[in-house]
Amino acid sequence: MSEVVITKAVPADLVAEVLAGVDVVQGPTGTEWTLEQTAPHLTDCRGLVTWGFLRVDGALLDRAPALQVVANVAVGYDNLDVPELTRRGIWATNTPTDFAAPTAEVAIGLMISAMRRIAEGERYIRAGTWLSPNPGRFDGPSLAGKTLGLVGFGTIAREVARRASAFGMRIVYHARNRVPEAVESELDAKRLPLNELLTVADVVSLHVPLTEQTERMIDARALASMKPSAYLINTARGKVVDEAALIDALASGRLAGAGLDVFADEPRIPEALLSLPNVAVAPHLGGASVEGRRAAQATALSNVRSVLRGGAPHTPVNRVSAEGRDAASRT
Repeated sequence: MSEVVITKAVPADLVAEVLAGVDVVQGPTGTEWTLEQTAPHLTDCRGLVTWGFLRVDGALLDRAPALQVVANVAVGYDNLDVPELTRRGIWATNTPTDFAAPTAEVAIGLMISAMRRIAEGERYIRAGTWLSPNPGRFDGPSLAGKTLGLVGFGTIAREVARRASAFGMRIVYHARNRVPEAVESELDAKRLPLNELLTVADVVSLHVPLTEQTERMIDARALASMKPSAYLINTARGKVVDEAALIDALASGRLAGAGLDVFADEPRIPEALLSLPNVAVAPHLGGASVEGRRAAQATALSNVRSVLRGGAPHTPVNRVSAEGRDAASRT
């Protein structure tokens, strides 16, 4: 019997600290279990900890009749069928703040790498083609004085804004709802409609979850409305961008460059995208800081512990009533 199943290993000392006395089984270090590998451990599982890649839907849930909570070690939760979890009376949770600062650092890093052509320069050196000084060869725009447009203005976007302000960037944002005036004042940020933000921003950085509404929201039309001198940064989800349209815009010069940490069909990335000199890429490492990852793991385990003890999780993405759990247990 495994009371808690963790699909990719977390530090043993953290498990012992947070889930003392609970029977836990863990997957390997570095690679998350697939459904087939997870399934044998689900029969008595009450808490499932995943890493944002295992799809948790009806097919998995049918094998886990005792499940009470699914804890994603991630900000996003598009791998979770939240309506189905809710219908079955199962909590869904994420780690909304632990990866904020690390992801913001990567967004800024990609911004600098793309705009100042650091990634392009590295490839130039590794290919052995930098044979003599060539003033002007890698000139790129400075961040100072540029307008940064943040699409989505949650925790990560605000951390990006704080760091970008230190570089002297102006901040505009688009979100469904205006944030409190105190937040706007602190960050000197102005809310704009999306179409206006795209036309005025020198850098557009994406910070929205993947939903039906946001999938491919940055399409050919959106890209065409951006300045030809503008840069696109994506540390959110790859499918928020129409990748084919982005490749076309970058290759044709309609867009100056991009910095990408996420891709539409990870880990498969189109060679047409990788071959472009004006693209800086990273392997979805936004949250990959030592401190951020441990904090997120602790949050996920704490969510499981709280539910197993009869309480509510600390960072839920759905709402499950006692009546709903009781009804689900009878179905």
